[in-house]
Amino acid sequence: MTEPIVRAADPLCEDAERGPADGVVREKRIALWGARRSGRSTFLAMVEDAAAETRRRVEEGADAGHHVPGWNVFGADGATLAFVEKSRAALRAGTLLPESITSSDPGVSSHPERCRFLFRRRPRTPLLRRFADRTRFVATVHDLPNLAETRAHAVQPTLNECTGLILLFDPIGEAGHGLADLKQLLREASAVQQPRMRSVDLLPLELAVCVTKIDDMRLFRAARWGAWTELDRHGRIRIRDPKAFFHWLCDPAGPFGASAANKLPPLLDRHFDRIRYYATSSVGFFSPDGVPIDPESCRNVTSDRKRLEGRPRPQGIVEPILGMRATRMAKEG
Repeated sequence: MTEPIVRAADPLCEDAERGPADGVVREKRIALWGARRSGRSTFLAMVEDAAAETRRRVEEGADAGHHVPGWNVFGADGATLAFVEKSRAALRAGTLLPESITSSDPGVSSHPERCRFLFRRRPRTPLLRRFADRTRFVATVHDLPNLAETRAHAVQPTLNECTGLILLFDPIGEAGHGLADLKQLLREASAVQQPRMRSVDLLPLELAVCVTKIDDMRLFRAARWGAWTELDRHGRIRIRDPKAFFHWLCDPAGPFGASAANKLPPLLDRHFDRIRYYATSSVGFFSPDGVPIDPESCRNVTSDRKRLEGRPRPQGIVEPILGMRATRMAKEG
């Protein structure tokens, strides 16, 4: 499938300070899927804020592993802007978003079927832009509905347009729930996308598996006791081996494993060749400004996961998007 290209003449590519950008902008088309209550709405609402958190750490030198300027992220169409702004206001007021947002929810814009975000950053070497502009792209994220709410074949045309899939795995609330829907989704995708597949089973999609709600104290404490994670003084969580951590969470012998969840890793390995693993949190950990994080007392959401204790400090949200394979660029002119 020809990679989608967005022309810079499109208003979404304009820069407020410099005017319209030159050339073309690459586009990443990504599908987002997760079982009910896995946090899809909050994930999408926090893309801009997560980029700001990451950029702040990069530019302040808090993350020694980053050597490039951080990304600025902007909503790229009216539906995305309305959803993000109203969702952000609700989150900052301490209200967590419902899993499936509808127009009847007071104070929150209807959840769009897709969100479009423009990613931009300053080039490390301006001269390099003459050869390849890697300083901007558009991420179009399609939120796939649960198959219980729609017919499976109605989802396939959208998935067929995408080059990547973000899978939200909630070990606290999921425990294998939704596995049947995911199996059906992947089975039908394999049938529909056979002309694009290099082998009988492997889908032409790269996969990002996101272990969600890493801020949940039950999950966080179990991860600490198992020596899987550490929390630095800036509130940034680090997982020593995200893939092994995911398998540990799916193991029936582990603290959150279930027999159904144990079937998830082989299912993904059977359908995807390129898989990356992440730990994500849309609300992050709580700490008063200017005070180092206390790992023993850093809960940022109430135990019933209905309200926030402090401002959102999202992390692990933009990394799956940035990790998706770059699309090919069209020649200028």
